Amino acid sequence: MRAVIRSVLAVLVGAIVAGILIAVVEAIGHLVYPPPPGINPTDPESLRTALELVPVGALVSVLFAWGIGTFAGSWLAARIAGRSGLAHGMVVGLLMLAAGVANILMDPHPLWFWFLGVAVFPLTAWLGGRMVGGR
Repeated sequence: MRAVIRSVLAVLVGAIVAGILIAVVEAIGHLVYPPPPGINPTDPESLRTALELVPVGALVSVLFAWGIGTFAGSWLAARIAGRSGLAHGMVVGLLMLAAGVANILMDPHPLWFWFLGVAVFPLTAWLGGRMVGGR
C-alpha cells in the first residue's frame, strides 16, 4: 500500500512541477515573443487571430517549454517513486500529452506544430524517466 501511495504522489508532484515549469518557460517565451497588440486572451477569436500572426520562434518556444517541463516532471516523478522510474515518468508524459493535445485542439495550429507537439511529450518523458531508470 505504501508503494502505491508513493507512486501516486510521485506522479502528482511530477505533473504539478511539469505544469509550473511549462508555465514559467512559456511566460519567458512571451517576453521574447510578445503577443500581437490588441489581443484579448479571453476571446477565442482574438487568440486565433494572434496565432496566425505569431512568428515561428514563438511556437518553437512553446514546444521548448513543453519539452523542458515534461522532462523535469518525469525525472522528478521517477526519482520520488524510487522504483519503475521509466513507468512513472511516462505516466507524467501521458498527462502532459493530454493537456498539450487539449491546448492544440482549442485553436488552429500549423500541421508541423501538431506533429512536433505530440512527439515532444513521450520523447522527453522517456528521457526523464530513463535517466533515473529503476532506482
